[in-house]
Amino acid sequence: MPDTPDNSFKRLFDEGKKYLTLQIDYAKLTATEKISVILGMSVLFIIILVLAVGAGIYLSFALVYLLEPLVGIVGSYALLGALFLVLIAIVVIFKRQLILAPITRFISRVLLDNDKTPQ
Repeated sequence: MPDTPDNSFKRLFDEGKKYLTLQIDYAKLTATEKISVILGMSVLFIIILVLAVGAGIYLSFALVYLLEPLVGIVGSYALLGALFLVLIAIVVIFKRQLILAPITRFISRVLLDNDKTPQ
């Protein structure tokens, strides 16, 4: 069959349509991968946070019982409360360096990672 202008345009249109479909599928797969990584890290963070809170509670009671002979039970709880207030103040003061910057870096690295080439 000779290559007529109508046939060439139809072939070109079909190839362009295939290309766009492949690009859309690639974008969907890339988005799915990136969302999976972010959700996976979020779940991991939540699990670690829950376990850390549990460990913190046990260690807090251990510290209270350790300090009890020195300052009494009320003093032990007061010292532990003051320690937690200092830790909260440190987190609030350095929230950008401790919380916001790492989260921003991680999300931007996941979402803007252009080093991978399509295979």
